[in-house]
Amino acid sequence: MLKAKLRIVQSDCTLANFDENLESHVKAIEQAIRDGVEAIVFPELSLTGYNVQDAAQDMAMHIEDHRLAPLRELSREITVICGGIELSDDYGVYNSAFMFEDGIGKSVHRKIYLPTYGMFEELRYFSAGRQVEAVPSRRLGKIGVAICEDFWHMSVPYLLAHQGAKLLLVLMSSPLRLSPGEGMPSIVSQWQTIASTSAFLFSCYVACVNRVGNEDSFTYWGNSALTAPDGSNVASAPMFSEHQLDALIDYSLVKRVRLQSSHFLDEDIKLFASELEDLMSAKRRG
Repeated sequence: MLKAKLRIVQSDCTLANFDENLESHVKAIEQAIRDGVEAIVFPELSLTGYNVQDAAQDMAMHIEDHRLAPLRELSREITVICGGIELSDDYGVYNSAFMFEDGIGKSVHRKIYLPTYGMFEELRYFSAGRQVEAVPSRRLGKIGVAICEDFWHMSVPYLLAHQGAKLLLVLMSSPLRLSPGEGMPSIVSQWQTIASTSAFLFSCYVACVNRVGNEDSFTYWGNSALTAPDGSNVASAPMFSEHQLDALIDYSLVKRVRLQSSHFLDEDIKLFASELEDLMSAKRRG
């Protein structure tokens, strides 16, 4: 049964400075290789910073861009997953997660749900992704990648898990949203609930990788965590400070949890698809 040592990098980054952010990625990856880590994952938009606004078009790059060559080369020894601004073949600009493995750009996940409410305005600068697809990794097995708001929509982890992903990686740039008199910020407990619920319902690992630091008026809270297939917390990073969190992904635990409770395996996908088609037909008629 596959086991893999995963390093979660809870990092800060410099807004709109690709070269500086790339250098910090390379240093972290090189250290992870020396430490015997098999896969490393960074937060959402870790190569660019979050609030890039109109600079998004200028910073967008294809996964095969020559500037990403250091990550491709290092991926011969370690699987690398990080956040960046992608320029597609037809010149769409996306908030994306890049996966590098075995010296190539292995896959891209384009953020599907772009928040444009409150402090967020992503839809002004990015196109929305249109695909949910679990991807095979030689070191991690079949995984699913989501970006922040994606994971607030149950359809994304549902589809990834039923496509065979036993590890869901959630790249985040989640800022604080404070309310007067609040103790633990509600956004922190909300994310903990979402991660625990998803891990339990789909009997898989969930790794939330949040950034830290300040950017314009945004303060990012960190508290990255790995949740086990039974919904329990495996390990957590502190709030507000950079941290590297190592955890062993042991897929024998997925097997054990699914044998103990088959609620995930008993899911009737055909029923779900049929009822969903009926719902969509009704909405088209109405």
